[in-house]
Amino acid sequence: MINSLRNKLVVSYLSIALLTAGCIFLLIRVTSNQRLEQIILDQELSELQGEITRWYEIEGDWDGFRQYFLALHPPPPRTPAGGDNNGSENNNRGGSPPSSRGQHGIVDAERRLLNNYLGFSAGDILPLPLFVDPLPVVVDGATVAWVVPDDATGISLQAEERVFIERTNQVVLIASVVAVGASLLTGWGLANVIIRPISSLTEASERMAEGDLKQQVDIISEDEIGRLAASFNSMSHKVALANERRRQLTADIAHDLSTPLHIALGYLEVIQSGTQPATPEQLGIIELELNHLNRLINDLDVLAQADTNTLHLDIGPAFLEDILPYVITSFKPHAQEKRIALYMNPLAVSLPPVMADDVRLVQVLGNILSNGIRFTPSGGVIELSAEHSGDDVCVRVHDSGVGITAEDLPYVFDRFYQADKSRGQSGKMGLGLAISKELIEAMGGQIVAGSAAGKGTTISVYLPVSPL
Repeated sequence: MINSLRNKLVVSYLSIALLTAGCIFLLIRVTSNQRLEQIILDQELSELQGEITRWYEIEGDWDGFRQYFLALHPPPPRTPAGGDNNGSENNNRGGSPPSSRGQHGIVDAERRLLNNYLGFSAGDILPLPLFVDPLPVVVDGATVAWVVPDDATGISLQAEERVFIERTNQVVLIASVVAVGASLLTGWGLANVIIRPISSLTEASERMAEGDLKQQVDIISEDEIGRLAASFNSMSHKVALANERRRQLTADIAHDLSTPLHIALGYLEVIQSGTQPATPEQLGIIELELNHLNRLINDLDVLAQADTNTLHLDIGPAFLEDILPYVITSFKPHAQEKRIALYMNPLAVSLPPVMADDVRLVQVLGNILSNGIRFTPSGGVIELSAEHSGDDVCVRVHDSGVGITAEDLPYVFDRFYQADKSRGQSGKMGLGLAISKELIEAMGGQIVAGSAAGKGTTISVYLPVSPL
């Protein structure tokens, strides 16, 4: 089928080979006769110059040269109509064919003809308009004669020369056929080499379309197709990972939303049954679980807005010297409940304002401190510090908690990712750091994590300095 890429490549190689071979064959066929005639003409003129030179070197004048020339070059036979070619008085009836196929003029230094030429007889002065492209005959440094080529008569190839031309054309034709055949075989092999990795990619993509997302193909080259295969492998891995996370997301959302709902509904059913009156403690638990639900829904809404670029931020100059003490004061009671020391290092120099949404920045720092308090054991320490570095201000939160393994560290900002796989707390879907990353990047900043298992974690937030 011509629709096959392999066949298209083979046909393209074959077409190029046919076109090239055809052009070469036609060029050789058209020019070979002309080239051979030119070679013969050049050879004749060279031999004629040699003959004239030898005569003059021996005799020193032109007496008897005409008889000498006719003996070497008998004139051609008369035409059937009885005409005489080149005006020669010798008919050469029944004689051998002339030894020279081109009839050229020979003149002395005064342009006086030494043989019959173009209707002129020996001894006539050759008119200047016919004295075209003459070849000099030089003896002892002096030009003693001229040979005037007669290209108009043309060259009539002899039988052996015509056979040579025909055989040359046959050889060229055979070589063209062999070249076309070789190009066909080579094209087929090259097409297979090119198509093999593409076929593997096609088969792998078809299996992905059928639902088998974990597909990898061999990378057999470093060219464009090799890079395509590497990109496909990376894409397949990411798609499979995203699909696994999507499934985990469904399970996490179902778990984290159903847990507070079940708790609240359980207490409501007890109250509605009338078996016991509602108590402030029961209503407080119901309120707490509903707040958990409200927070989860708000977090999901923030991520949805970030995905659709509809997240509204009121970005302007924000003063960290006011924001950081406020965040410390807000979370210090929570830290004290777990007997964790929470404090801010004194600022060495005054910090410039940063470009941020101060409300969202408080939310980000709150998420980071909340994670630090959750994973720092009793008696631990959480330090908050800030410094001005270049065009940014860096805010760091370091805790002495359990830390994050090197395996989990690259994924701490992924949505719903939890290094601690236990699900003992409701409302903890692993969205805090993911939301923090979206918010900080929307403000034009950057957030990074550094940690080691058992050595605590440091979250660094970089914010651009306000131009004002």
